[in-house]
Amino acid sequence: MDENTAETLALAAGLHKAWANHRDDVLAALATQQAQRGRLPRTRNPADEPAPAWSLPKPEPKA
Repeated sequence: MDENTAETLALAAGLHKAWANHRDDVLAALATQQAQRGRLPRTRNPADEPAPAWSLPKPEPKA
């Protein structure tokens, strides 16, 4: 992964301070994630996921 992509991912995840102060650690964590990504089993069945998918709450109807 190139450094521009890593920076974009880190900043999108809210890791501004970590990127500024511990860039090598963030890059190492991203490299580990990339290496392990293909080894993790994935399922197409949503019931098998450990947590429900995130969604925005529905707005309350106005009276």
